[in-house]
Amino acid sequence: MRYAVVGALVALLPMNGYAVTGTIPADAVIMPDTPNAKGAANTIVCRAPQKFADSDKVGPKRCGYNWEWWQLTTHGKDLAADGTTVIDRPLVKNPKGDGNPDAVTCRKPKPLSGIGLNYGPEICETNQFWAELVKDRKMVDANGVVVPVPRWMPPIETYSYSDPGAGYYVGGP
Repeated sequence: MRYAVVGALVALLPMNGYAVTGTIPADAVIMPDTPNAKGAANTIVCRAPQKFADSDKVGPKRCGYNWEWWQLTTHGKDLAADGTTVIDRPLVKNPKGDGNPDAVTCRKPKPLSGIGLNYGPEICETNQFWAELVKDRKMVDANGVVVPVPRWMPPIETYSYSDPGAGYYVGGP
């Protein structure tokens, strides 16, 4: 199913549609990372040229409508440095919002309760979103719903992998 979505995205995204400088507005926003699609759907946003891995060469600047960047973001996809190849975004187990607040981080699907090996959705949001969740003591559950962190559950920083009992509250409220 995931690969069918990728094929649909590649077919829908006009990779060369904005290569002509005359079609890019002078006031187009240029983001250092892949745009996060926040803002008006018909706004043209550009991604700055990206460096190729293990090279000093950079790829082309890519521009597109916010709704096109949204399609990539919500499906956990990104554009490679060459500006045409659609790649998977790296998945993180517990995003905390570190790094550029406008950059998008995707959380790995979490197992759903019940019989079988069913997993919830992959959640892709901005680092600002993840940082606000941590600050407000909230989390995204396995179904993709934002919920408060249960009072009995300590912050993730208090877990100790050397002592499994460390980090749990003992006693009253």
